[in-house]
Amino acid sequence: MNAARLVNVSKSFGEHDVLKSVSLEIPTSRCTFVVGPSGTGKSVMVRHIVGLLRPDSGEVYYQDARVDTLPEERLYDLRRRCVYVFQHPTLFDSMSVLQNVSLVIRYHTSHTPAQADALALEQLSRMGLESRAQSRPNELSGSEQKAVSLARALALQPETLILDEPTTGLDPYAAFELDNHTGRLAQTGMTLIIISHDLRSIRRLAHDVLFLLHGHVRFHGPARDFFASTDLAVRQFVEGRVEGEI
Repeated sequence: MNAARLVNVSKSFGEHDVLKSVSLEIPTSRCTFVVGPSGTGKSVMVRHIVGLLRPDSGEVYYQDARVDTLPEERLYDLRRRCVYVFQHPTLFDSMSVLQNVSLVIRYHTSHTPAQADALALEQLSRMGLESRAQSRPNELSGSEQKAVSLARALALQPETLILDEPTTGLDPYAAFELDNHTGRLAQTGMTLIIISHDLRSIRRLAHDVLFLLHGHVRFHGPARDFFASTDLAVRQFVEGRVEGEI
């Protein structure tokens, strides 16, 4: 079964055509990186999978569910099973780190507050953040805040995890540590969809790469084929150079 499928999806904002009749399938139990130049529609495309955006035309599926026609109340369950972690951590500074994580457990399950706190602490421990449980988010480093966001997402025990630019803004050591956490998730068979420009992360973690350019899918296939591709646009992305119009 595919985790997600788009069929002839188009999306525009004003006169700007972001996605142009995009069709693709993202398999389950694999780590798929969505890459491409800035402004080419990566986040726009992925947000359709969880119904954060609706297409102007075309069809969007998560597993067997037709996402673009689901009523808003049905999307809550889908977003618990397929969790989107935004690039910038959306944590409540008025709450402790522990409370930020346990809040989603209390909201989405029937666990008692004590049970929710215990499960939240377990997730924080897996991220090496148990000592920061009583801290406020604004007391944490950027990498710690991203790790808390990941712990909060995992507390819902999702089938699929979508990470939007997880290593952006992190120093190489912090990015490496976050990649280690992500790699361990990939080894469990969880479906991962990662929007990224980070070639080091792509080389380390990707099973598949989906390369968007000018609103179209330019490449979609195994990571080894992506890095071996002779397509000029792919080569320029991989080598970090620009030569003329693509």
